[in-house]
Amino acid sequence: MADSSTQTPDDIERKPSLPLKLTDPIALAENLIDHEELRKFYKTHGVHCFGCGAAEAETFAEGAEVHAGGPFGKFDAQKLVDELNNLGKTHPYRDETKIELTLTRQIMEWLFPSKE
Repeated sequence: MADSSTQTPDDIERKPSLPLKLTDPIALAENLIDHEELRKFYKTHGVHCFGCGAAEAETFAEGAEVHAGGPFGKFDAQKLVDELNNLGKTHPYRDETKIELTLTRQIMEWLFPSKE
């Protein structure tokens, strides 16, 4: 780990806020966007990121690359991020619509707790 004098902005974990970037972990969207709207959005776009264990560490850019040849097909990561940013502006996160994590994500959180 680099000491604070040699850290670049990319080395420092950023606080959840819009706009999302290609280099953000996919799961960050779950902290910023209403869960019901986010799930509808992903379903409409054929993206299966909500609740996925890999979404904790995988960025939007990595997800697009990894899934390019997979069963769910390729997606344009920048277009997806742009649309998520718009969705986040109109449907910000609300505790009332929170959907609990899948068992896989719960185990990942238990094994690798958040740094907060």
